[in-house]
Amino acid sequence: MHPPYLPQKDNDKAAREAYLKSQQDLYLYDYEHLPPLVLMDKVPDAEHFSSKYIAERVLATSELLPNTLAMKARAFLDPLDELKDYEDFFPVLPLPEVSKVYQTDDSFGEQRLAGVNPMVLALLKQDDARGKLLKEGLKANNGDPPLLDLDKEIKAGNIYVADYTGKDSRYLGPSLVRGGGYAKGRKYLPKPLAFFWWQSLGIRDRGKLVPIAIQLSENRKDIYTPFEKNPLDWLFAKLCVQVADSNHHEMSSHLCRTHFVMEPIAIGTARQLAKNHPLSLLLRPHFRFMLTNNHLGQERLINRGGSVDQLLAGTLPESMELVKDAYKDWNLKDFAFPEEVKNRGMGDDKRLPHYPYRDDGMLVWNAIHTFVSGYLNHFYQKPQDVIDDTELQAWAKELSDQKEGGKVKGMPSQFSSVDELIEIITTIIFICGPQHSAVNFAQYDYMAFVANMPLAAYWMPDARTEPAVTMTENQLLQFLPPHNQTAEQLQTLFVLSAYRYDRLGYYDKSFKELYRQKLEDIFGDSENEAIVAMVMQFQQNLNMAEQKIDANNQKRVVVYPFLKPSLILNSISI
Repeated sequence: MHPPYLPQKDNDKAAREAYLKSQQDLYLYDYEHLPPLVLMDKVPDAEHFSSKYIAERVLATSELLPNTLAMKARAFLDPLDELKDYEDFFPVLPLPEVSKVYQTDDSFGEQRLAGVNPMVLALLKQDDARGKLLKEGLKANNGDPPLLDLDKEIKAGNIYVADYTGKDSRYLGPSLVRGGGYAKGRKYLPKPLAFFWWQSLGIRDRGKLVPIAIQLSENRKDIYTPFEKNPLDWLFAKLCVQVADSNHHEMSSHLCRTHFVMEPIAIGTARQLAKNHPLSLLLRPHFRFMLTNNHLGQERLINRGGSVDQLLAGTLPESMELVKDAYKDWNLKDFAFPEEVKNRGMGDDKRLPHYPYRDDGMLVWNAIHTFVSGYLNHFYQKPQDVIDDTELQAWAKELSDQKEGGKVKGMPSQFSSVDELIEIITTIIFICGPQHSAVNFAQYDYMAFVANMPLAAYWMPDARTEPAVTMTENQLLQFLPPHNQTAEQLQTLFVLSAYRYDRLGYYDKSFKELYRQKLEDIFGDSENEAIVAMVMQFQQNLNMAEQKIDANNQKRVVVYPFLKPSLILNSISI
């Protein structure tokens, strides 16, 4: 293994060029499978899962078979008899804690801030037309005496909205879904608009997010509130939000905005950066197994008859349209973690002091940013080093090319300073590691217990019916997934969240398997001892971040573990 060199400082330029030519023959973009997204044409052998990965993953899911056999032995009815029956799907696997509290408003609100998909909630601004809708909808149902002075609360920045109607420019998709089918009927995707109030308890970090109103669709003018005479009506409205959120999570936050947006960057890295380029050495552990994993998902999850087709609310083409719509407004700069949070109006920790996803995420982001800054400044000690790096410039040019390249929106076509490169690389590492881990590993805790977060609705009242249907438990059971769909959702999400291959910032495994050398062997010559020290400091900073997260969790009613560095992967390897 050659030591790391920028191309302008490497005497063996011919070897680099020959290597890149061979890579460009192997790593090809696919523009036809899911346009406008760019995917991999055929996965090279070098990207395949290792035998160790396969063995460990099989072992990690070994409890699934006895759990499935025990479920079948109980011979459940279809549909189920009562809501509590959903707990019986866990004879061997651990029953998620959310099962104890999922019907409560506290749990419903907390999931917007620290659940599987904490990327939808947004501040309701004073000039937002949805504020008028909220005020009109609550006129006759705001409690007695009134719960809120809405004008005052909106002005103070205490009202938040989760919009699944398809009208919010960030979330266009749900308007496209009419609903798919399954063996015994059809599925539905509700399109709700949910409003929340941050209720401060007068202490800096104490308070909670309170759901105050849910409109189920633009065709239904009535708005549900916590003051419904029949509590099951309010539970039904909240479950409609959960179905919409689960579809947004799987197709947008998870599949599109982690797996698929990183795929062309991994391809371009393999094509344009020599294997001993410092940036290649830095990024490869964060792309480890991703291309194979994504390709496997195309074959088994988002194929006709696969889990997305069977379990999500839309037909397979409709669900894939959700992916495409999620991509329309995505770009590398606006979806850098701090920017994405700020763009939703969620960045102010004084106005919204409790937002675990933001607070823990910033600790991890800062640790990554510090490491990336030190690493890149070590190799690019002056602007001319960046400008003269022909491989870096080819990498940027190809990935930013919107016609024949990676079509990565927000990627600059060239780099002239190390500072701009630092921001881009920090974003890439964060999306591949912390971002994906947060949306992937929370699936079991919140979605495996299907009564909390179904992937589809199986019955909906006629939206033209006035007044709204009064819910019964039997109707809720018709709305929720039946036995076979429930079992399949549990099994799928367990497989997706049961195994962790490695740990953020701990590169020895990845480097050893890629190059059959230890980290110290690659960066261990006297010229690059500083890199070894940087990696060790990165690990220390991540451990410090974890201590702060553990301290934060001591004060939280519900623990948020999904951005603890020890539980974050380097790559999208599952």
